[in-house]
Amino acid sequence: MSNKKEGNQYDKIFKENLESVTLALIEKVLQIQVVSYEKIKDDLQRTIERKPDQLLKITDQSGITFLLHLEFQLINEPRMVYRMLEYRGMLERKYELDVLQYVIFLSDQKPDMVTHLVKRDLSFKFNIAPLSSIKYELFLSSGKGDEIVFAILGDFGNTSPQQAARQIYERLRDTSTSQLELDRHLQQLRVLANLRKLTDYIETMIDSISKYIKEEDDILFKRGERKGKLEGEQKGKTEAILKFLKDGILTTQQLATYFDVTEEFVEDLRKSLNT
Repeated sequence: MSNKKEGNQYDKIFKENLESVTLALIEKVLQIQVVSYEKIKDDLQRTIERKPDQLLKITDQSGITFLLHLEFQLINEPRMVYRMLEYRGMLERKYELDVLQYVIFLSDQKPDMVTHLVKRDLSFKFNIAPLSSIKYELFLSSGKGDEIVFAILGDFGNTSPQQAARQIYERLRDTSTSQLELDRHLQQLRVLANLRKLTDYIETMIDSISKYIKEEDDILFKRGERKGKLEGEQKGKTEAILKFLKDGILTTQQLATYFDVTEEFVEDLRKSLNT
């Protein structure tokens, strides 16, 4: 697979999950405590055109406001320092704010890009945050599938890659609210797993687990079944209360106690009969 095609796949995932993953990266990886933020959607056009992967105006807990510029990088780019310097100059000129720059490195390879540039009358540097050095549990513990999928790029520590992948898969199942949502995140997981060379294992694991999960035991099925059951019970209560209200035998308090609902609920039904 070409680097360009791979890049397009990963770009698509980041665009789909951008809101959740960016805030997670800022707080969990970069350790910046955000009080407020504003997304800046703007191309930087002067004599050249640049479009930052992510640009936010941040106010931190110290009350300091600055620009946070993030670039997501798949491979070691020898001339990345010049690219980041171009961004820095344009951002400083346009917004007149301090700029904090990070390259979020997605590969499990060691980043060896030059991050410092020292020339006559010029000193510049940017920061690199390799996801492979971040504990995968930081993303695994999230309640959002958009964040959980990025656990596959983290540091598994003493956990085997196979066990970590299984935990990520199970966590996605537990947090998904629909089969459609789960399918989307599993597809993202397949693509990102390629960076850790775990794609084949992910495919095998998903196939093997699906064979042993009966629909009636599936958490998503149970969730839908439980919701339907509760809705059915509520509908039955409503119909019964309406019947008693029409007969005029029991008081509001008696109906609320018997059917385990609030008196306000009974009164709302009573009003609906008179409209």
